[in-house]
Amino acid sequence: MSQQNRRKFKNYLINPSYQLKYVLWLALTGFILFIFYALNIYFHIKENYSILVELSPMTADAKNQLYRELYSLIFKLSMGSIVFVIGVSFIGLVMSHRTAGPLYHFKRVFDSIREGNNDARINLRPKDDFLDVAKSFNDMMDKVLKKR
Repeated sequence: MSQQNRRKFKNYLINPSYQLKYVLWLALTGFILFIFYALNIYFHIKENYSILVELSPMTADAKNQLYRELYSLIFKLSMGSIVFVIGVSFIGLVMSHRTAGPLYHFKRVFDSIREGNNDARINLRPKDDFLDVAKSFNDMMDKVLKKR
């Protein structure tokens, strides 16, 4: 990819209020699920683990080692979940860009037509959402102009 076509991160925020709200809801949903599952796993595993460790005939050092491994596992699951939520949020930002970009172009063309430029048309990138809507709009504008 050439340097000229490379996007900057700030360019992904075409409509910051919409996109950040979208990402916030994704992250919040992921975080709530993470807390729910983390607490469930922690309390159920910890309770059962404690019973098994306390009933088993082993030294205090061995029992402490098992508890350290349990806490290590819980920590790793927590970190993995946090990384997952961050990843989903990033993907949400990229996906919202594919929606916010076309909507930005629609608004820009609508404003241009309202100001009297009836030749304005919506041109989207091949991977953008709403390509079919843009084509229908452009066809409609062509038809309206032919009738005049």
